[in-house]
Amino acid sequence: MSWSTLRRSIAVLSILGLVTMTSSGLVQAGSPSTLSGRVVTQGGAGPRAGVVVTLVEPTSEKAYRSSPTDARGAFTIDAAPAGSYALLVEAPEGAFLASSNVQLAPGVNRPVSLALKPGKQGEPPAGSTPPPAAATKASGPPTWAKWVIAGGIIVGAAIVVDAVTSDDNKEASPAGF
Repeated sequence: MSWSTLRRSIAVLSILGLVTMTSSGLVQAGSPSTLSGRVVTQGGAGPRAGVVVTLVEPTSEKAYRSSPTDARGAFTIDAAPAGSYALLVEAPEGAFLASSNVQLAPGVNRPVSLALKPGKQGEPPAGSTPPPAAATKASGPPTWAKWVIAGGIIVGAAIVVDAVTSDDNKEASPAGF
């Protein structure tokens, strides 16, 4: 096996490895996740029925809502892709941000428990914040595009190295250099 064939084989294997790494991340990001749990009153004393829990994807502002909680305060959100979300709770007294960074893994995630604290008349419950305004769009290319760019750089470098070190260039060099 010649050096140029070996270099080409290594370049092809590097490309295949890069494609495999990036495509597996895309498949995982697109696979559905399930988030379930309970909404309870302050201190977990009792369930909160009729509350809607919502996952909001910050960059696209796409929302995944649960049905209203049942008599036990239970909720389930199905079919949200794996990723990072803001978690909102919509109760009769208003909508509140429960978390600005909930990470969902592909598949079923561990259950969560959300406690709503009562507030004074006309005020949001203590410890809660109003829902966020429209999220600012993140700038720059998405992660998959960065991997494609990195792959292009690696392939380009392999081609340049092949061109520089190929046997064809030795004929053109003066005095055997």
